[in-house]
Amino acid sequence: MKELLKYIKSNYQEGEAIFLKDLKKLNLSYDNLRQKLKKLTDSNNIKRISDGIYCYGNEPSAEEIITKRFIRRNNLTFGYFINNSLLKRMGMKVENYYDEIVTNDFKALVREIDVLGVKIIVRHSKIAINNDNCYILQLLDLIKNLHSLNISQNKLEKVLGLYIKEHNINKNEVDKYINLYPNITYKNFYKYNIGNILN
Repeated sequence: MKELLKYIKSNYQEGEAIFLKDLKKLNLSYDNLRQKLKKLTDSNNIKRISDGIYCYGNEPSAEEIITKRFIRRNNLTFGYFINNSLLKRMGMKVENYYDEIVTNDFKALVREIDVLGVKIIVRHSKIAINNDNCYILQLLDLIKNLHSLNISQNKLEKVLGLYIKEHNINKNEVDKYINLYPNITYKNFYKYNIGNILN
């Protein structure tokens, strides 16, 4: 138990979310690991935030847990925000939105879940998301759903232009993946003049 606590405090900062699945790499059986975590929780050395998620010290925010659980952890990207939750993070004014995420790290096709009181929609990605393609796939998911978002074409073209420039996305990269998306993606691609924005 002391060794596990020492490992946690050496590898995690106070208030950082600790995921059980990341601790499985330790030379411990799953049952032994769970028992040790329970003892550490019972002795108040660590806190159990929710199933499979722990911390010590102050609790992390729901945003941090959501990001580390479904989007990026240990310098690996495996998910991203989509639709209005992405537009909100791009600086657009969006009312009455809820977070939607596409991720590799989720078995169900789609499910609404609660993280520290924050409701989010999580969708399983049909395409493997990684550090190299995450921004391209995020852009294509946004393009796919543009017709259902209540924002003017001029605003969308402006914000898409900034996004494409920021992440240095070019047409060749988009062409590599766009055929994996439904036909509405092509229609929206031309309707919103995305080809003229790409490098």
